[in-house]
Amino acid sequence: MQQRAMIAVPNQFQLVALSNSRHPSFGLLADCSVNAVFENRWHQRWRSSTSGRSHSKQFARISFDDCRNVGDVLKLAMKQIDNSAPIPTAATLNSISRLIFKDQRFHHNRFELEQQIRLLIQHTTDSLGKCKPKELATITLSIAKIVRGIREAHERRRVNIYHQAFGSVLQESSSNPNQGIFHALVKATDANLPDFKSRDLSNIAYAYALLGYDPKIDERSLLGAIAEKSIDCIQQFEPQHFANTVWSYARLNVDNPRLFQSVGDAVASKRDLDEFKPQELANIVWAYATAKAQHSDLFQNVGDSIAATDDLRSFNPQNLANIVWAYAKINIQHPGLFKKVGESIVVMDDMKSFVPQALANIVWAYATNKTQQARLFQKVGDDIFARDDLRSFDPQSLANIVWAYATNNAQHPNLFQKVGDSIASSDGSKPFTTQNLANIVWAYAKLDVKHPGLFEKIGRSIGALDDLSSFESQHLANIAWSFAVADIDVPLAFNDVFLRALVEKQNELNVKELRQLYKWHIWQVEKSNTGLPEVLRERCERAYVKSHTSSARVHNSSTI
Repeated sequence: MQQRAMIAVPNQFQLVALSNSRHPSFGLLADCSVNAVFENRWHQRWRSSTSGRSHSKQFARISFDDCRNVGDVLKLAMKQIDNSAPIPTAATLNSISRLIFKDQRFHHNRFELEQQIRLLIQHTTDSLGKCKPKELATITLSIAKIVRGIREAHERRRVNIYHQAFGSVLQESSSNPNQGIFHALVKATDANLPDFKSRDLSNIAYAYALLGYDPKIDERSLLGAIAEKSIDCIQQFEPQHFANTVWSYARLNVDNPRLFQSVGDAVASKRDLDEFKPQELANIVWAYATAKAQHSDLFQNVGDSIAATDDLRSFNPQNLANIVWAYAKINIQHPGLFKKVGESIVVMDDMKSFVPQALANIVWAYATNKTQQARLFQKVGDDIFARDDLRSFDPQSLANIVWAYATNNAQHPNLFQKVGDSIASSDGSKPFTTQNLANIVWAYAKLDVKHPGLFEKIGRSIGALDDLSSFESQHLANIAWSFAVADIDVPLAFNDVFLRALVEKQNELNVKELRQLYKWHIWQVEKSNTGLPEVLRERCERAYVKSHTSSARVHNSSTI
């Protein structure tokens, strides 16, 4: 007799005993390690309904089309068990994944709800051996969507009893899925992998990407096996399969060059990409850039297709941002694509639908790609300036925006004033990285934008640190140079800790950074502040003098 995989299910007595115990993440019943199945009327009838009979022939008897919420789905599933009839687990979980995040009628008793969910999941794991590949993929994807949605509900602090109950069963913690359930799913998937179609393969990969979970089987990677099977049937892939597959591997940081080469070859060989939706094109190039997978023919074909599109109204803001970001990230030039995207954004009535990260990624991409689009930078700057406040912008987005404007020599005083005011008045709840701080002051100095409040805020923040070992040599040099150019003296910033960090990293300094530090040294001496230590000052001075001597020679030779 085949041994059934058991899920930890507390019996009725244990559930009552645990009812006052709070789960650390979900505030519901604490996890129970006892492999027991509650003895109630549902479970007794479920045992009789699953023993010795084929499920698939009776699945047509139950339909969830009329179910309006999760309660309706569970009620119908439990009714099947009451009648000793099989449950179509794939359809049940798929319906729950669609309905759980819609408005619910909370008519469930929590104890009863826990019982029903655990019974459903136990039934699911027990029936996996009889599932077809399509059903396995649907079950895995449905559970992944439920878990992902529960995590998002907790982030938004909009959690209801269904989120809590399903989270308690399907997750071991706020970030880890229930190993028992997913081990059973992975094992069943591996056993049936030879029969999986392209849609099933992409759905399985996508499911685990949603979970952020790279499953293993006896030290083997399930995703490695899925990749090999995908390569074998790559000609059967549809646009969504291509996009979901490479997106999933990039999202999970699973390195598989053969898969990316195979997908890239298949997409690049298509004469046109009209069958690809904007989201699919965006996800494909985003995946290649994120995975650092080079495929110039793929990027050329995608770029040509988008540049030749009459208009890009079918591309949403995130699509546009991800596409240009991908080309810039992987350092692929496509002037036609950047021209088309820039022009499509400029003619928009407004940019209210662009989230902060999309705005930052767009200007960062154009600056990194060295593409001049004055009207685009003006449009984005105007939009940011017109917003009520910048509290929705994280430090990375703010740093990338001002860095992009400075790199592109794009002046926008109102934008810089607003960003500066926002940072200067921030409460410190959103910490800035060392690179963020260096890029921000560098951008203001580069464009000669005066904002004493900003420099004082950042200067005091640096001066309050006891250790600057996390600062790279470039960050230290850029910060020193920026304060010197801006001529804003914040002595607290350049204390003994700062000077000690420079000495410790002196062997990492390049010629440009040495010149920057000497410029800062001269400025510090003029302010009667402590300059560079002698051993470092001499190196910086030699680099500074040498560069100015070379510049003078070039100038003199050009005037002869």
